Amino acid sequence: MTKYLKYISFVALFLASIFLVACQNQNSQTKERTRKQRPKDELVVSMGAKLPHEFDPKDRYGIHNEGNITHSTLLKRSPELDIKGELAKKYKISKDGLTWSFDLNDDFKFSNGEPVTADDVKFTYDMLKADGKAWDLTFIKNVEVVGKNQVNIHLTEAHSTFTAQLTEIPIVPKKYYNDKYKSNPIGSGPYMVKEYKAGEQAIFVRNPYWHGKKPYFKKWTWVLLDENTALAALESGDVDMIYATPELASKKVKGTRLLDIASNDVRGLSLPYVKKGVVKNSPDGYPVGNDVTSDPAIRKALTIGLNRQKVLDTVLNGYGKPAYSIIDRTPFWNPKTAIKDNKVAKAKQLLTKAGWKEQADGSRKKGNLKAEFDLYYPTNDQLRANLAVEVAEQANALGINIKLKASNWDEMATKSHDSALLYAGGRHHAQQFYESHYPSLAGKGWTNITFYNNPTVTKYLDKAMTSPDLDKANKYWKLAQWDGKTGASTLGDLPNVWLVSLNHTYIGDKRINVGKQGVHSHGHDWSLLTNIAEWTWDESAK
Repeated sequence: MTKYLKYISFVALFLASIFLVACQNQNSQTKERTRKQRPKDELVVSMGAKLPHEFDPKDRYGIHNEGNITHSTLLKRSPELDIKGELAKKYKISKDGLTWSFDLNDDFKFSNGEPVTADDVKFTYDMLKADGKAWDLTFIKNVEVVGKNQVNIHLTEAHSTFTAQLTEIPIVPKKYYNDKYKSNPIGSGPYMVKEYKAGEQAIFVRNPYWHGKKPYFKKWTWVLLDENTALAALESGDVDMIYATPELASKKVKGTRLLDIASNDVRGLSLPYVKKGVVKNSPDGYPVGNDVTSDPAIRKALTIGLNRQKVLDTVLNGYGKPAYSIIDRTPFWNPKTAIKDNKVAKAKQLLTKAGWKEQADGSRKKGNLKAEFDLYYPTNDQLRANLAVEVAEQANALGINIKLKASNWDEMATKSHDSALLYAGGRHHAQQFYESHYPSLAGKGWTNITFYNNPTVTKYLDKAMTSPDLDKANKYWKLAQWDGKTGASTLGDLPNVWLVSLNHTYIGDKRINVGKQGVHSHGHDWSLLTNIAEWTWDESAK
């Protein structure tokens, strides 16, 4: 795909030189591969150039269910998305939904040999609630330690998505947690972190105090490489399993196979919902508002005018599906919001009617205001870079000029309320949908970054969240998307323009059995690894 810019850092170029022989004449023909000498029960993987969240729940470690690799959560999701006990051997919920009681297993130990207790659970939840950035725990009234292995969590009101936090938040040791925790994490999962060098690699070994079945692989290493360098390392035998971007997924490497796994991992544009000056003070101090993206006609034109199938075919090589929300094809999704797109003529007509007049060069203006806005994307994510280029090209045909801004996540945080981001999302529950649209969460971390606010939608969100009955909750989630008149969706307010749902694609040694993989959530990097304790090596599969 020559029209897409390639961003390769100096470090990546240096690493690529190590694998120069493997890189030569790279094309679709099958490459020879000889695995570098190492025991069968040791693996080397590369799932990207960055290790997200770095083992600290304060940095959202666990948000993609990766916490169960090195830590324990109170509850856990099966590949079929059923909820079952993890650290909690059993739990019960009061009839009013306000008290959740947990009986903890007494054989869970941290990697230093000390037991996991109710005090550690209380500390973890209290600490994250007080921090208030990574997790929304404002609905928790208090955490009560009943005994060494018993804990009650009292809520201010019923919270229908509480299982989201219970299956994602890793329990950390009260005695050893500090500001440097990510450099020396102590958890109670099947693996422990032996060494972590930020920007280079993380080495995992079996937790000798793990209560469950001993994992097959005694050691595995995640080397932090960009996707092109990772492919070269796979071909040379230095790496056993890699994440492959859709444009690399068709590469043939002898002795490997492609894993093509469905996900609800979506990509799209976040569009600031309010005009400049409407919000004077954001909780995070960043500027709020955009006079172009706040116009419903701009958001609607992009929603109906962009061609999602073309985006899918061009950028993802067909590995995925068109997307219309962050909760497509879930029990709480409103299928009415799956609209027909690629309506270029209708989109142009809509813009003209709204006062965005077409100029001689094809661009549009409303008075002195140009139909243009900045779109930020991280340079270390090639897929988002490619998506940004394709979307800008399609938007240009509508008369909307999207100015691409190659950036990083630190800068993007400061621009998230007044500029568009090439955004992502998608989890196995409605929590993220709630957080993305609830007004009181605006400007508080990566939640309602667009400052979306619709009182009718808020009413439905409140009813969905506080319903003790799951079916009733799902009814209100759907109404929040579209009730026939308004909603936070393609048919309503359009605070985001969702484009595609990715398939997660990996290339790995045929002899690696990755166990049962469910539908992945957002985050290709950790998703495949969440069950690595169940992976095995099958020599006969060579």
